This record gives sequence, structure tokens and C-alpha cells, in this order.
Amino acid sequence: MRRYRCSGCGYVWRQDTTAAAEPRAKLSRRALRWALEGIVVQHLTVARVAEGLGVAWDTANDAVMAEGKRVLIDEEHRFEGVKGLIVFEGVVAA
Repeated sequence: MRRYRCSGCGYVWRQDTTAAAEPRAKLSRRALRWALEGIVVQHLTVARVAEGLGVAWDTANDAVMAEGKRVLIDEEHRFEGVKGLIVFEGVVAA
């Protein structure tokens, strides 16, 4: 946490970082968003995301799974306006 001191009066204050990350989080909110978008949209691997963030694979995986659940699965209005779902099952062979 950054700390600032006025050279004139000596008043000290700290930068408010509560909006940057959840309490005791290992990654910032922006890092979580980047990681989730990287995996879902850009099809990056967890290993690549971990490397990009400079954290261990387990740290990246745990964070992405929790953020994905929060943003994608726990969103109660995610199916608003959907009239039906079509599921295609199949095996892709090389």
C-alpha cells in the first residue's frame, strides 16, 4: 500500500486500494478479467495465463475458476431473453 507524506505539514495518507482487488486476493480485478478473457475468448492455456501474470499455475487456475463461476455461472440473468438452447453432441476426430 502506497503511503504519502506532505513535505510541508507532515500529513500522511495512504492510497485506497480496495477497488483494485478483493481482500487477501492474489490477483487484481483487472488481472482476473484479463485471465478469464484470455482463456474464454483467446483460447489461452492456464499455463500461458499464469506465465503472463507471473504466478504459479495453481494460483492462476484457482483464480480463473472462481472468477468464471462468479461472472459466468452465478449470473442469475444470463439466460434472460433466451427462448431455447440447442446442444450438439459429437466427437471430433483428427
